[in-house]
Amino acid sequence: MKRIAYATLVILSLSLNSYLSVAAGAQDRPAGVAAANWVPVSDRLGIVLVQSEAPAAVPIPNSQPLLLKPPVPGYFMVKGANGWTRLVIIEPVKGPADVG
Repeated sequence: MKRIAYATLVILSLSLNSYLSVAAGAQDRPAGVAAANWVPVSDRLGIVLVQSEAPAAVPIPNSQPLLLKPPVPGYFMVKGANGWTRLVIIEPVKGPADVG
C-alpha cells in the first residue's frame, strides 16, 4: 500500500514539475521576440537569432559540401530588475602584431 502511495506522489510531483517548467519557458522571453527566434540560456540570459534573407546557395561542381552552416546574426538579452535589456558586444581594438 505504501508503494502505491509513494508512486502516486512521485508521478504527481513529476507532472507538476514538467507543467511548471514548460509554462514558465513559454512566457519568459522579451516582448516582441518570436518563440522561434528565442534561445534561452538561463532564466536571466538568452540569445535572439535574427532571421535574414540569405541568398540561395550556388552549387559548386567537383567540390566537397561545407560541413558548417554560415553564421546566424543575433544578440544577447539579459533580464534585470527593470526587465529585459539588450547587450551590445564591442569587439576590442586589435593589438600590435598577431596579438589580440
